[in-house]
Amino acid sequence: MDPSESRFSREVHWLYQTALILFLVTIGLGMARGLGIIDFTDRDQLLTHLHSGTIGWITLGIAASTLWLYGSGVRQVGDRWVRWVSLVLIGSVPVYILAWWTGNRPFRAVAGAFVLLGIVLFVGWLVREAARIGYRNLTTPQLGAVVGLVTLVVGSTLGVLLQIQFASGGDFLPGGAIGAHAETQVSAYLVLVAMSFAYWRLRGNDRTRRGTWMVWLFFVGGAFIAVGILTNVNPLVTMYIPLDIAAFVIFLTLAWRKVVSPGWLRADSARHYAIAIPFALVYLAVFIYLIYGFLALWNQDINQVPPNLIPASEHPLFVGMVTNILFGLLFDLTRARREIWAWADHVIFWGVSLAVAAFTLAILFDVPDAFKFITPVLGISILIGIITYTMRLQAVGASAAAMPPAA
Repeated sequence: MDPSESRFSREVHWLYQTALILFLVTIGLGMARGLGIIDFTDRDQLLTHLHSGTIGWITLGIAASTLWLYGSGVRQVGDRWVRWVSLVLIGSVPVYILAWWTGNRPFRAVAGAFVLLGIVLFVGWLVREAARIGYRNLTTPQLGAVVGLVTLVVGSTLGVLLQIQFASGGDFLPGGAIGAHAETQVSAYLVLVAMSFAYWRLRGNDRTRRGTWMVWLFFVGGAFIAVGILTNVNPLVTMYIPLDIAAFVIFLTLAWRKVVSPGWLRADSARHYAIAIPFALVYLAVFIYLIYGFLALWNQDINQVPPNLIPASEHPLFVGMVTNILFGLLFDLTRARREIWAWADHVIFWGVSLAVAAFTLAILFDVPDAFKFITPVLGISILIGIITYTMRLQAVGASAAAMPPAA
């Protein structure tokens, strides 16, 4: 496909740019905490940090990447719908993040409902597009994206219902609803979509039998743990472990050469995708230990769970894995303007990757004094990434539709 014929180039640029701007909120709060300016004892600050990253940066970035992935071919009748849905997401997500900062629960519920509306409309279009292509004709990354984003609708619906429950003072959801919401969003949506994008960039935009198995194993594993937590059925929770291990093994059999040797010293996107996989494995190892410990060591008492385990799993996933993949995609998208701050490519990759590794070790081994040194490196590296890719996006210009093909 000729780049100038891309169907969704404007929307891809808009969504990526909004995601980069909202990422400033995430790193601003993260740096303030790491430097001791705030301590996140105020849960509104913590939840704003979390949601600005997962919804503002990651989900908008995933929406942009999905449009790129599905953007080949001639324009369809429903393509104008994508522009309006993109604008709904771009308008509602910042308001939702503001709602978390205010701590106003009715505001959160209403703002969350508008974000959910945008997600439902986006995924509705995506399902229609996937059906038009046909299941057998979908590539492995396209299949992973549509399955993962359908799951996002389920997790987001549960999240909005939780906000309605909190705002109304009601008690109509099961006790495991918060954990089920979190695991639907992480295990059944985020890990699946991120690994599908990594497959796309490391293996190719193709369809393989093993790739199909990878997609469905990630999905079923995530669904089992979410349903198991919601219904308090522990055997379903433990089924997540072999299914996700099998999915990761399948991925490695397909792309291990690119993971091991992407060209670590070369300023290119391949190393961003490659480094994401070891971080994903670190996340999986910590999370499996967390599941095993909760069920076997700590007698299902949440108060006995070491408080460092959850953040030690989050940073390799959200920053080491997903942020590296999104930075790699932005690198590819703006490759034509790499001369802008060319030096920054090494700073972004090494600064983010080494800092996340150090940050994770500091959390695991409880070395809080290290945060004051690691946090500025991580925050400044991400900030340089935001500025660099913003300048390159603006230079490429959405109006020129200068977007490389999905293939």
